[in-house]
Amino acid sequence: MDEYRFPFCPKRACALHWLESNQPYNEYVPWGFYSTKAFGVVPRFRCTACGRTFSTQTFSVDYYAKRVIDYQDLLVRLVSTSSLSAIGRAIAASTDTVSNRLSRASRQALAFESRLSRTRRLSENLAADGFESFCVSQYFPNNITILVGSKSQFVYAADHVTLRRKGRMTEGQKAKRIELEKRFRADSRGVERSFSRIATASLRVLCDEARPALCLWTDEHKAYPRGIAAAPCANALHKLGRLEHKTISSRAERTRANPLFPVNYLDREIRKDLHEHVRESACFGRNVNRQMERLTLYLFYHNFIKAHRARMGPITNALVAGYDGEQVEDELEGIWRKRAMLTRTLLTDCGEASWRRTRRTPLGKDRDYLPGYAVA
Repeated sequence: MDEYRFPFCPKRACALHWLESNQPYNEYVPWGFYSTKAFGVVPRFRCTACGRTFSTQTFSVDYYAKRVIDYQDLLVRLVSTSSLSAIGRAIAASTDTVSNRLSRASRQALAFESRLSRTRRLSENLAADGFESFCVSQYFPNNITILVGSKSQFVYAADHVTLRRKGRMTEGQKAKRIELEKRFRADSRGVERSFSRIATASLRVLCDEARPALCLWTDEHKAYPRGIAAAPCANALHKLGRLEHKTISSRAERTRANPLFPVNYLDREIRKDLHEHVRESACFGRNVNRQMERLTLYLFYHNFIKAHRARMGPITNALVAGYDGEQVEDELEGIWRKRAMLTRTLLTDCGEASWRRTRRTPLGKDRDYLPGYAVA
């Protein structure tokens, strides 16, 4: 049994599930094994505190999986403008299997950022703006508000909201929109509520000891000041002058001198790297929660793996943002092996919505299916 060491009991009802990282967990005994085609013989154990059993697979990212797939390979294919169908053909898997593994990987990425955020030391202001795409149909455009570091281009948060279709339409298109809105109507204050969550997420940067005050740049969208006012903590700090909201016209030249350059840069990168967001693409998102899972993975790649600048070598956006390079490397080594658990992960409201799949897809079910192991 000495070769198997577990950090805590995986059953959240057990008191030993909540052990701190520096507390040893030794209250378990061998309890047989079972055989699988994908992983061979899998040893089982029993917690002597709660009596529940678990296996080595319980702590694996491939828990409940029936096939081993390379997550790093999936990530590289996803951020290289490959569609789900193209990825499936390349690895001889169905699109459902690809989506399942991307969902698992997105939760790993959320937990990864959460763990590292506790030790970061930041020294930059922020910029935020909405990235517009669509899901299900162009009658259901969406606004994905992205919070980015002004110097590092590190993405601290992303939040999604479905919008009402706007712009010039024919009479036939207007009639079709009326019919579709009988089944799904976008929240008229969605952008305001979304920015309120983003403003709250920005406080995680402000709470760092090195940041007594913070400047948040946006364009002149009227919903943004209302969003800050609707977020109690952000509004209080805004009144104290610790959270300063500055604006610039969205029509200003999109040069490096523009305070919104970081989000404009992200807009371009997402457009060219994620197939479903390419302009007038035949490939588009069919489910809001899965779309955000794919974006979560892309932002993980952008933050922790992709070089900050092509000519700067292996320096990533995370290093520029103040993350510890050695810790990032250590965490990356086990990210696709050790299963992340929601009960052991501290998330923002935006991150929890992605993990729990609580966003509603237009014309879809009220709530997406979420496997039980995802919330263990």
